[in-house]
Amino acid sequence: MKALASFVMRGTSQSAMATTGLTMLSLIFPFIGILGSACAGLVFLRQGISAGIKTLLLSTLAIALLMGVIIGNPLPAVGILLVFWLPVAVLGMVLRNTMSLAFTTQVAIGFGLLVVLIQYIVLSDPAAFWQEYLQPLGQRFVDTGLLDQSQSRQLVEQISVVMCGVIAVVYMLQLVSSLYLARWWQAVLYNPGGFAKEFHQLRVHRMVGAVGVLALLFMLMPGEHVPVTLNCMGAVFLGVPFLQGLAVAHGVFKGMKSAQLWLVLVYLLLIVFMPQMMMALTVIGLMDVWIDFRARFRQRQSG
Repeated sequence: MKALASFVMRGTSQSAMATTGLTMLSLIFPFIGILGSACAGLVFLRQGISAGIKTLLLSTLAIALLMGVIIGNPLPAVGILLVFWLPVAVLGMVLRNTMSLAFTTQVAIGFGLLVVLIQYIVLSDPAAFWQEYLQPLGQRFVDTGLLDQSQSRQLVEQISVVMCGVIAVVYMLQLVSSLYLARWWQAVLYNPGGFAKEFHQLRVHRMVGAVGVLALLFMLMPGEHVPVTLNCMGAVFLGVPFLQGLAVAHGVFKGMKSAQLWLVLVYLLLIVFMPQMMMALTVIGLMDVWIDFRARFRQRQSG
């Protein structure tokens, strides 16, 4: 990773090469796209807007040429620029100017809400769209004998209601992941340990925490009593307390023996029991807005 970050920092052609190559690889391995966006984000963080724009323009041109050769249509390059690179660039400039990881993370909520808005503009009724889209999956459960017809219909309806919010929060977390990776690279190269200190101190504003509590309450209420739009928007606001919950885990385990082992266990549980662990970390993050577990833990250690 450090070698990749060093390569990106050598110049515009190198940063564009890394951004383009990793983004093209993401067509096969989607999560590699986070690395591609992080390369662009690192340029904005370290070298500023002028160097960043040069990297994005050169990368967009390269993607357009490659797409033109591969599929005969260069237009997807514009979509990649607008959907993946520009938002990370904006977040990178916000972080560069404010020097606040927490504030920049909260700015990312705006991109998640924008995805909710776009779904309502393009799809009109996202829940109906996802219900129709997921019907073949429900029918497959019926055909394999896992569910009967009524159970399958109920499952598809429940999933379709939350899909709008899930798409938005996953997109927001992808942007934030690219930003965090770029910030970590910057710290590795120029300020060792700096990102860990920033992330361990991540705390959102109490207003965001209050909205997150309301969103969680809405999600726990019966679906017919809460507008679907509110649940979609609430899911986006809950993404930030989830990140704060991860920061709490890192901050608390930092001072313990076998800290790395505990963190590996947390991430393994997050992979295996993703819905339950995401909810648990989100609740911890929301509670930490007011309780500040890390400060209390440090006090107990010093005592």
